[in-house]
Amino acid sequence: MKTIVKQLITIKSIPVLVLVLLVVLGSSFVNGTGQDPEPRPVYHAAISLYSVEDDIAAIQETGMQYALAMQAGDLDLYVSLYTDDTVKMQPDEPAIFGKEDLRASFKTLFDNFTIEEMGISDGAIQVAGDWAFSRCNFTVTLTPKAGGEPLYMDCKDLCILKRQADGSWKYYWDCWNSNVPPTVE
Repeated sequence: MKTIVKQLITIKSIPVLVLVLLVVLGSSFVNGTGQDPEPRPVYHAAISLYSVEDDIAAIQETGMQYALAMQAGDLDLYVSLYTDDTVKMQPDEPAIFGKEDLRASFKTLFDNFTIEEMGISDGAIQVAGDWAFSRCNFTVTLTPKAGGEPLYMDCKDLCILKRQADGSWKYYWDCWNSNVPPTVE
């Protein structure tokens, strides 16, 4: 075999050498005498069908839907903005895991409070393929339905969004806390 390879290299017939190697190696694997190569990581280049500007606009729309759901007390709309395996981390509470726990937690909020106003500001969004990172400040005024003084909150939020199969964006991980202690108006 070495003599054949040496002759092929001598005559600079690389295509023939490649063919011979493929035949020899291929037949050894077919006959079960070769060894499978070590598995190697496969890297896929992500090619997006969407522009970053379109993604940012869609994420901003998700944020507007969030504010609308809060102000309308629309629990179904609110929960629809999150992935099934969402994680929401709020101050002074254990993390919420999944849509059903999210629904239960926010049902209590919507049953007991009216959200008089919600403002979102100072937002920044970074898109990385099918993932996005969003941060903002928000203010919200909660009025107890049973009566009492409204509660005003000035907060910040950091979340990770995930592109869905239909191209829409949903909140995957969401973490927020207060900039200052809540005040009674």
